[in-house]
Amino acid sequence: MKILNSAKRTLRNKTYVLILMTVAVILFYQALNRNFLSRNSIMALLTSTSVTGVLAIGTACLFISGQIDLSSGGIGCMGGLLIAAFLGMGLPWPVALLLTVVFGILAGLVTSLLVNVLRISSFIATLAMTTIYQGLAQQVSNSQTITIKNQAFWVIGGTIGNSPIPVPFVIMIALFIIYGLILSRTKFGRSIYVCGGNGNAARLAGIDPKKVHTILFINNGVISALAGALLAARMRSAAFTSMLGTEFDAITAVVLGGVAFTGGIGTMPGAFVGVLLLIVFRNGLVGLGVPSAWNTIAQGFILVAALSVDYLRERSVEKMFKSK
Repeated sequence: MKILNSAKRTLRNKTYVLILMTVAVILFYQALNRNFLSRNSIMALLTSTSVTGVLAIGTACLFISGQIDLSSGGIGCMGGLLIAAFLGMGLPWPVALLLTVVFGILAGLVTSLLVNVLRISSFIATLAMTTIYQGLAQQVSNSQTITIKNQAFWVIGGTIGNSPIPVPFVIMIALFIIYGLILSRTKFGRSIYVCGGNGNAARLAGIDPKKVHTILFINNGVISALAGALLAARMRSAAFTSMLGTEFDAITAVVLGGVAFTGGIGTMPGAFVGVLLLIVFRNGLVGLGVPSAWNTIAQGFILVAALSVDYLRERSVEKMFKSK
């Protein structure tokens, strides 16, 4: 009986269910493709997880607070191009990375200005900004790929020793742990949930939602610029098309991981498992030789399914409160 009750509690926890689903998908792909768990495949899986995972951190925080940022991919593109340009000028990579982070801060400030001061919907504001960033990225790069020759910077995109574990993956894990602790153990983390759950209740509790959202937009700008820099280090180059659409990967992953699109609900462990499940699913299709177009279509269906589940969950919660 105790074992049965323990199993029931496990299945009620969405993160555990996602972990079981991920394991099942891995075993399924391994049965169809014996090379799915090879060293090179594992390295490719962890590397692919890194950039999407870093973007998902900023996206998850904003979703929980009741906001959205569709400009993550555009900021990431600019981040990769800027650090490549700075390195091309001969700047040391720590200085180039710092300047790239400054760009991310400015990008976040611009978004917060549009949302908090001009009162433009974050969906519309960031949709407009990502178009601007894409145009700027094309202009900065002159529509050309910028090669990075700084070998010291390459280390960031490499692996730890002779292991198949990429450095960007370790950075991503560290960030997930840090942000997970912030959300679950700090006063600011609790204020993020309150803002997403009920803005009026947040104000009555002495929390300024605009201040919280400003911090989170700036954070997302920095996170996105960092993701672009990590991708540039991995590819040893940067292009204006390098991160187009990655913001939707992050959105799919966090919603799949149980972060509510409407705000107030979600965890970093759930978001991480969502990222892992999405990348495993996508890489498995690639390993089976499924055309990229169908891979994209399948990911679109996953996003629709995840959003539908989130919508139905929200409706069930509303009905529960109305019944009381």
